[in-house]
Amino acid sequence: MHDLYVERGTGPAVVCSHGTFMDRTMFDPQIAALSDSYRTIAYNSRVLAGPNVPHTLDDLADDCRDLLDRLQIATCVLVGMSVGGMMAMHFALRYQDRLDGLVLIDAFAYAFSPEEKTEFGQRFSTLDRDGMLPRAFAEWVAPLCFGETTQRKNPALVDHWVERWCTTIPARSVYHQALSWLDKPDLTQALSQIDVPTLILCGDEDVRMNMDHLDEMQANIPDARLVKIPHAGHTSNLENPVAANRAIEAFLDRVYTP
Repeated sequence: MHDLYVERGTGPAVVCSHGTFMDRTMFDPQIAALSDSYRTIAYNSRVLAGPNVPHTLDDLADDCRDLLDRLQIATCVLVGMSVGGMMAMHFALRYQDRLDGLVLIDAFAYAFSPEEKTEFGQRFSTLDRDGMLPRAFAEWVAPLCFGETTQRKNPALVDHWVERWCTTIPARSVYHQALSWLDKPDLTQALSQIDVPTLILCGDEDVRMNMDHLDEMQANIPDARLVKIPHAGHTSNLENPVAANRAIEAFLDRVYTP
């Protein structure tokens, strides 16, 4: 176990990048399921482990490339959730030669509308402050991260993450990362340049996701498959790991089976 990343298993590399409010432990179910057959790595992004400075999605892609270089990984399947998935799309367009495949979890390619930029910009600007993420903010974001079924049937999971956000995530780091995706470009058409197998996963209770857009993403990426994860919200791989792991394992078998 390292502060920056955790690594288990041997074989082809699978590298996992988390969302803004999460950390590498959100991929514990995937590490447990995949590490018998794959070199499975989950790392903390600069929200937790990097410089607390403004940055872009391309900067996050460069961070990921630097980690691959550090770990001497020539190519991998890159798994990204939310902003990790947004980063993964940028990574694919910059460093496609380092990829065997992509798994995009509850991530989208379109740009935010002016109204969304204003709404989220105002709310996230309150995090330009010292200290950890305020509890009131954590409680506001929880219903955006977890689906209705999880909130009702597994409140302990939600409570665990709310507590974790309030004790481990610097408020200003979240503010800086929010700026990276609030101003993100629309990559919908550019997805046609991604020439590696791609799996798109989305919780069917993800209130932030436009399902029509996911269909468009699947159509634009030449070799893409879309799988909706039942009874899950924006953290679908964590909320319903059995269904998510089944889809990811089938995808990896296709990528790495001769």
